[in-house]
Amino acid sequence: MTMLSADVPVAELLTTAEVARRVGVVRWTVCRAVADGELRPVAKLPGVNGAYLFTEAAVVAWRSPGERLVSL
Repeated sequence: MTMLSADVPVAELLTTAEVARRVGVVRWTVCRAVADGELRPVAKLPGVNGAYLFTEAAVVAWRSPGERLVSL
């Protein structure tokens, strides 16, 4: 199993699109949250358009209280 950081298996990471879908926003909102320092990715895939990768815990901490995280 590939690992990106100390204890996070790659298979458990969420892409920008997956985070947007689970939280019910567009990808741009997720990218803006990263740019504003509200949501912290553990990595970014290569390339100009490479997706950010997030842990589930980071997404849960970022979403507003009262918002529901959708399991896919």
